[in-house]
Amino acid sequence: MEETARNEHVNYHHPLLRYKIWDLEFPALPSDPWNRWHYHKEVEMILLLEGMMLVETVERTYKLQGGDLLLIGSTRLHRTRRTEQVKQIVLQFDMLAQLDSYAKDFAPLLLELSEPLDCVNDALNDKPAAKEAMFRLLLGIYNEASEMGAGYELAVSGAFKQLLALIVRHAVSPAPMSPPDWQRLKPVLDYVEARYTEPIRIQDVLPLVHLEYHYFIKYFQQQIGMSFVDYLHLRRIKASERLLLTKPLGVADIGIQSGFPNATQFIRIFKRYNDCTPSEFRKKRLTAHEPDSPEQATLP
Repeated sequence: MEETARNEHVNYHHPLLRYKIWDLEFPALPSDPWNRWHYHKEVEMILLLEGMMLVETVERTYKLQGGDLLLIGSTRLHRTRRTEQVKQIVLQFDMLAQLDSYAKDFAPLLLELSEPLDCVNDALNDKPAAKEAMFRLLLGIYNEASEMGAGYELAVSGAFKQLLALIVRHAVSPAPMSPPDWQRLKPVLDYVEARYTEPIRIQDVLPLVHLEYHYFIKYFQQQIGMSFVDYLHLRRIKASERLLLTKPLGVADIGIQSGFPNATQFIRIFKRYNDCTPSEFRKKRLTAHEPDSPEQATLP
């Protein structure tokens, strides 16, 4: 395990559309080590054209073969391993840059406020037509970005909108949030993001929305799909998962750095979300995976 995961900086191919897309080809290796854990704030889509490779997140390992497509959510810790020559196209894009007045209706889903976009992968496995549509859209973006013909920005922007539509249609999500509701709750979500390692009470965020305590509780649950406390816990648990795999710290210290000063509470809440203790999670995820391990999800 690396002591720290690499926070990857993405140099965009377009300053406004804020995306990067390129093709990669790697030869077969004499051995098949995992590469270093890394993450970035951009959503990533991998289109494997030839060969076979493994992609691991903190929850599972995906086995990709030629023709497979994989979606990795924003800031998701992941790493890859290839056992043979591979050829792939990789797209990374800033989701915030794609949220126009229509896409903002689905901000809780697209910004992964309750669950990562990785959940779309299972849906795509059951819906080959949708998967094929995404495949064609990625190839279209790649070709347009490579050729940069007249109006290619319009073509790329349109393809992104179609990608988001497919994600919205094939992900389990609550009802869309209206732009006014999104604008009202965004300061609360930003507050949590900036201070989740500190003690946060519901009373601390009420001045940001100018709502009465009990009304805020119902309003947040209705719009986000979970209670404010559950959302705060989820944000902290996701931070702790990354630390467990990238920092040589004890469980209690990781709990503190994730916003859980009480180790017993940290372990209890962690088990609620992962069905295992933090120590079991670390041991399980750091154990070397065999290529045909039952944990691996083979994409058809």
